[in-house]
Amino acid sequence: MHLVAHGLDHHETFGPVVAQLTQAVEAHKQAQPGDDFALVHPRASTLWHRLQALFFAPLCGLDRLTAFDTHAHPLATLLGRGYHSATLRQFLGPLARVGAAEVWLPALVPAHTGPITSVDGHLVASWSRLAMHQGKITMLGRIMAGSQAVLAHADAGQAVLVAYDPPAIHVSPVLVAYCQRVALATGHSLVVIDRAVNSVALAEALDEQGLGWLCRLADDEPAGVESCDATSVATLEDGTRV
Repeated sequence: MHLVAHGLDHHETFGPVVAQLTQAVEAHKQAQPGDDFALVHPRASTLWHRLQALFFAPLCGLDRLTAFDTHAHPLATLLGRGYHSATLRQFLGPLARVGAAEVWLPALVPAHTGPITSVDGHLVASWSRLAMHQGKITMLGRIMAGSQAVLAHADAGQAVLVAYDPPAIHVSPVLVAYCQRVALATGHSLVVIDRAVNSVALAEALDEQGLGWLCRLADDEPAGVESCDATSVATLEDGTRV
């Protein structure tokens, strides 16, 4: 990790990120001249060190802010300084306030991605001790409403688009509009999903929008290549026809 940190410093990797954040702060100061908080009076060195702390924290096994108070000794050795959770919490809040995510996207997302985008859905639990309407997720006797997260990733693994819907909504009806947004964001129209949540009707709806879709069919859809027009491309070593 010390070698990685030295390499990042040598290539000034954090430089463009700090510069973009400084521009975002200046834009916020012009738009909201009366808004006063710690981040509107930044020093480049302060931004640099706090961004480094956030970057190296997962590599040091720090997966939550409270761990900075008791388990941040490797981070102090690596960066030559320590941080407490309160310090970084006061840093993270203003980052969202100045819209840092938008200005950082060009630095964090690769300029060029492959032609294939992968889409997957995840049910995200919303924990609560209060009485809630039961959704699709239950655990340890607790009722959690949660949300349906649909994530698109580029071929190199970078997240492209994340959308949230209530868990009771089936993913299929929202996929056409979602894939249109993915194609607009990436410039690529081929999308892959590995779940059997789709139908021939959905494939036709996507085709009408000029989108390519590779997936499994739902169990109640036609089975086998004999049920539809298919072109044989190759035969695998195990005899499977493609």
